[in-house]
Amino acid sequence: MTQRVTLHSWSFHQLGRFLGYKAARAGVAVIYVDPAFTAQQCSSCGHVDHKNRLYQASFSCTSCGFAEHADVNAARNIAARGETGWAVSHAA
Repeated sequence: MTQRVTLHSWSFHQLGRFLGYKAARAGVAVIYVDPAFTAQQCSSCGHVDHKNRLYQASFSCTSCGFAEHADVNAARNIAARGETGWAVSHAA
């Protein structure tokens, strides 16, 4: 079996389990976030619309006009959800 087939047949669930196991061994916290609509949500104003991402590589908010590379925008949304999840899980 080629490396490409091996890497692309991993499930995200299995990858998450591996990351969780390794992080626990290293004493690092892992925060799981719901990735739904992160590609369609504006990281600047929070507006969600499928028209925000008409092309795979570009993101342009139909509400505020914010424009960014689509992957960078989605990564910012995931990071923000992680920060929120961390704050909620560590609230006094």
